[in-house]
Amino acid sequence: MYTSKITSPVVQQYWNDQFQGEILCNHPKFTLLLNEDLEEESQIMTLEFPSGNNWAMISPKVANHLKGTNLLHLDFEKFIDLLKHKQLFLYGADYIFYFPEEEKSVILNLNDPQNMRPLTKNDTDYFTIFESLSTEEDLDGAFVELNHWKVFGIFENNQLITVTSVYPWREDSKLADIGVITLDNFRGKGYARQAVQVISKATLQDGYEPQYRCQLNNTASVALAKKLNLSLFAKWNCISPESVEKL
Repeated sequence: MYTSKITSPVVQQYWNDQFQGEILCNHPKFTLLLNEDLEEESQIMTLEFPSGNNWAMISPKVANHLKGTNLLHLDFEKFIDLLKHKQLFLYGADYIFYFPEEEKSVILNLNDPQNMRPLTKNDTDYFTIFESLSTEEDLDGAFVELNHWKVFGIFENNQLITVTSVYPWREDSKLADIGVITLDNFRGKGYARQAVQVISKATLQDGYEPQYRCQLNNTASVALAKKLNLSLFAKWNCISPESVEKL
């Protein structure tokens, strides 16, 4: 259906496997699928690619909710309008970024900064202080945890100032989702970029594909993706929790 600039077979295979089902609509720029195995919180899922191609997938419950409408000749915009007309709304899209192959080679050859190291449960006190100095918005948005698969920290004067962590995004894939937070007083020094590069290097060395996500209105995270030379794969969205309750 679509081949992005991201050529990683891990990425391509994961998203192709996710968007499977009976084809309800197959326009040149929009494919709508019916999938009976979608989990409750994923009963509507969409991918919007930079090329202008769009995929959407719905559950039988959603299809029944849309009963009486002609799905065959929809484009993506009309599909979204139809959902709104039926009082079904999406949660809010995330940008999904991956490293192009040439950037992976650069990352794998980088030296780790001297002020950065892996974090373990022995760093709980450092991490607790770090959390207390971080905003709720940062903690919720970045989802950085000390018990994640891999965790790294940058220190300045014996203070933990940047934390990045990564965890396998789905059990059935080799994608690993990265989060990073730098304390407000230490931003603008390139620490987040360094941190993501180091944890991406460790992730690639273990055979996983680093994945970087952020909400569309998170300008700082979007700017960081640009500095990291990440490539935008797609905008990914799912049904809102409030809409799930209506089905």
